[in-house]
Amino acid sequence: MALTGDLNTFSFADILQVLAKDKKSGVLLVEWKDMIVAYYVKDGELVFARPVDKVFRVYTDRNFDQLINKLRIRKEDIHKTIERFFLPRLNQKEGIFSFTPGFIKYDSDIPVFYPVEELIMRSARLLTEEEVERKISDELLIFEKSPEAELKTGKIKLTEEEKKVLSLVNGSRTVASIRKEADLDKLTVDRTLYGLLAAGVIRRKRKEKIQKPSITLDLLAKIIEKIKQL
Repeated sequence: MALTGDLNTFSFADILQVLAKDKKSGVLLVEWKDMIVAYYVKDGELVFARPVDKVFRVYTDRNFDQLINKLRIRKEDIHKTIERFFLPRLNQKEGIFSFTPGFIKYDSDIPVFYPVEELIMRSARLLTEEEVERKISDELLIFEKSPEAELKTGKIKLTEEEKKVLSLVNGSRTVASIRKEADLDKLTVDRTLYGLLAAGVIRRKRKEKIQKPSITLDLLAKIIEKIKQL
């Protein structure tokens, strides 16, 4: 999967959504204005981050355990690199990203301190109005909770406002109705819906297809009458 782009066009909520959906493993490289940072992803989860002086250096370390041993970082402390090199940059838009899948070897016991659903939600809280409109463009959209809503919600530290918005998603209310009933500012509601959608907590409700009868009742009655006359 080729995943490259500009953070002015794709937010981290979008990028992480793609990686989480396909449970991708690899390295997400972001060239910020002031540094290059490699974000290590395992099964769709962001587990580690480190700055690199040259892009090619990322690809010289193919074993994750050996890498963190070389950097003298304990597994139980790797989440601190996310706190240092990822979370403070969620509101920055000037950066070029690329994702390289599969080249790094991970062990199975790497701790996930920040679930991807939580990171997606944190990113969504910082989206601009223009970014939100990409997914919440129609106020007549109807959302419903996904089958994994409870599991995924348990991984996110929702604010009281976000809990309120989520409680209004029931498969029948439109976006316009949720905005009105939530009694919150429009951007907060839309950011919440965007984040919940990207995190897989909610989904767009599909319109039920109404099957048209292949034959009208009037025509059927006429056919039956003709048969009787035979």
